[in-house]
Amino acid sequence: MLWCLSSGLDDKQPLEMHVQHLFLALFTKAEALRKLWVEYDLVLQCVGYFPSGDHGMHFDREQIRSAAQLGLAFDLDFYYIDDYEHDI
Repeated sequence: MLWCLSSGLDDKQPLEMHVQHLFLALFTKAEALRKLWVEYDLVLQCVGYFPSGDHGMHFDREQIRSAAQLGLAFDLDFYYIDDYEHDI
């Protein structure tokens, strides 16, 4: 089973903003998600493409709390690219 959601933000916005927008959408389905987490692993998979000088990301306490309330784990995949590769 797979849900594919988009934040609707431009891909140049910080990953943290994408996650926050996804939480807004997911909280409208919070009760259904709580029923699913009993039998399934719920994972918010984040993929980021960063210039080689940038690194990592930060989740604040409220984002972690929101993920926990929805039963979500995080899977973070980060790729480092040269600036000219951004349009790939």
